Amino acid sequence: MRARVSVFATCFVLWFVLSGHFGLADLVMAAVASAVVTALNRDLEQIGEVLRHGRRLLAYVPWIAREIWLANLQVVKLVLDPRLPIDPVLVRVPARFSSDLARTVFANSITLTPGTITIEAGADEFLVHALTRAAADDLLAGAMARRVGHVFGEPGG
Repeated sequence: MRARVSVFATCFVLWFVLSGHFGLADLVMAAVASAVVTALNRDLEQIGEVLRHGRRLLAYVPWIAREIWLANLQVVKLVLDPRLPIDPVLVRVPARFSSDLARTVFANSITLTPGTITIEAGADEFLVHALTRAAADDLLAGAMARRVGHVFGEPGG
């Protein structure tokens, strides 16, 4: 029930932040829209899980942003090199998370990082395409899996 109230309140506040209108009609529309979103959201335990791990998830954001930035620089360097020194590889990356949310965050983190993309998510591993062997090796080293595991309180890699 708390998750439903949180979803409703978040949607309600977001409506006003984004619209900037505070009239009676806006109040009614915000309440109706927030109620519909809350009613249609059947996966509220996921939201509860995010809220439970919110502080650690927020601490993960600067780390993944830095990794994305560094990967961007590496991809730019590859693209600007006249020899175009890419060496695409497919690797199987361990992803032993018990929660679907942790697996989703890990898969999305891989895909958000330039030069790597999650192609397939298996039960305990992901098939990942990497532009270079070095990018694949970095992923296989497990730092990202350990970070995601820490966010959700499980070993992960």
